[in-house]
Amino acid sequence: MKTRLISLILVSAALLSAAGTGARGTDFPPAADNGTMQPIDLPERLEALPDSLTPVFVNHIGRHGARFLSSEKKVDRLAKALDTHPLTAQGRGMKEMLRRVIGATSGRWGALDSLGKAEWTSVARLLDALLPGFFAGGDIMATATYVPRAVESMYSFCHELGRLNPRLQMSASSGPDYNTELRFFDTDADYRDYIRSGKWKPVYEAFVAAEVPSAPAEALFTDPGAFTPKELRDLTLDIYGVIQSFGAIGLPFSPYEYMDAGAYAACARASNLQHALTRTDTYISDLPGRSARVLLRDIISTTETALSDPSASALVRGRFRFAHAETVMPLLSLMRLPGCNVGAEARPDAIARQWIGADVSPLGANFIMVVSKAPSGRIYATTYLNCRPVAPIPGSTATTVEWPRLLRHWQKML
Repeated sequence: MKTRLISLILVSAALLSAAGTGARGTDFPPAADNGTMQPIDLPERLEALPDSLTPVFVNHIGRHGARFLSSEKKVDRLAKALDTHPLTAQGRGMKEMLRRVIGATSGRWGALDSLGKAEWTSVARLLDALLPGFFAGGDIMATATYVPRAVESMYSFCHELGRLNPRLQMSASSGPDYNTELRFFDTDADYRDYIRSGKWKPVYEAFVAAEVPSAPAEALFTDPGAFTPKELRDLTLDIYGVIQSFGAIGLPFSPYEYMDAGAYAACARASNLQHALTRTDTYISDLPGRSARVLLRDIISTTETALSDPSASALVRGRFRFAHAETVMPLLSLMRLPGCNVGAEARPDAIARQWIGADVSPLGANFIMVVSKAPSGRIYATTYLNCRPVAPIPGSTATTVEWPRLLRHWQKML
């Protein structure tokens, strides 16, 4: 689908406030334990560029905002177990909780919710405030995968940027034409096969067997002995997977009604490990990063075009992409951004504790690069991860670096 952005998406002020504070549930666990279902915690403002720099181009990649559960799988597995075995009071409570989750999510599996729209509206406002007047004219190009939640995230962002800058020209496109860059986790056959049946699986399964408790699932049934230990652990992970969504979709439940803080944290570590092993470069495979090279090349080439073509640099303000956690995580790993990759020798327990999904790719995750010119004519890049400054070159704490230096670093990754 290719369309000129016409329709506007209205988001209430109350939801804009919610986007800045994160989870909307009650008694919710620490953000770090909510994994990649944690709504982004946005700052009040983006850290300013050095005063001497004049912005010339913005390059960006983001994950869709907060969503409902992506599918019925976890809910259905839990519901089937609860429907076919005698239940404790805890089990009956879980069954009622699932009924309410289904009621809130049915027909909207995977859909962007109101918080997700507000997240991207807020990111647009933060970026516009960082670069006052920069988007008052000229063009931007926004693209998204064909998945509706990515498209709606793009429209929410573009709507707000356009509302703030009525003369800004915007093109917003989505569809399979962008799969190579934005859905490489599907189009790269080797990487796709690794996700399905790679060497990461036995490593992850051994970790789950050692770390994830069966007690939360056992508490649901009068005869937990009817299940194997593995089945109980898998049900515990399903409970966690459902509870994870509460902050994103605004359900007022306390997770600790269904598992204690220790069990919740153990499930979070298992989730961290699974994502790290499948979506970042580790001692098992460098396929995630290699697969993301196509996107890094696109970021480089669009930046170089904007800098080298006088007509483009006078008109084009930015390139914005909207995709998925599976897009963002391998790219950030390939870039070697702090906290987004793990050491070559790191083993499962260390990875599970050091790589934090809620920090790397929360709902609404984004990487923003502002390219600027100094009075000397030198070109600099200032980088932000999830709307906070990030040092793009390993071994340096500088968040603004000369573009040729960053370019050389990235080219080594290709």
